[in-house]
Amino acid sequence: MDGRPYLTMYNMQQQRLISYQEETQERGPRDAPEWEIWIHIKAVDTSLYPNIVNQSYWQRAPKKQQAKDLVARQVLLALGLTPNEFK
Repeated sequence: MDGRPYLTMYNMQQQRLISYQEETQERGPRDAPEWEIWIHIKAVDTSLYPNIVNQSYWQRAPKKQQAKDLVARQVLLALGLTPNEFK
């Protein structure tokens, strides 16, 4: 995976380019949990990016950070960023 998509998305929120709410759930048996991460888009600077407000994205993965990066990648691609722009 290129860069750290979740960190890029987090930094964009700190810069007030996007606003999102994160929802995290642990699923599956205790010995083999799976993480499900939802990102709900609340606001987007539409002068720079497409309007994806009120859309939600989710992913599952065996590790929490992996799930966060996977769902953040979906959000960033929906905003029109390329993997090379993930920091």
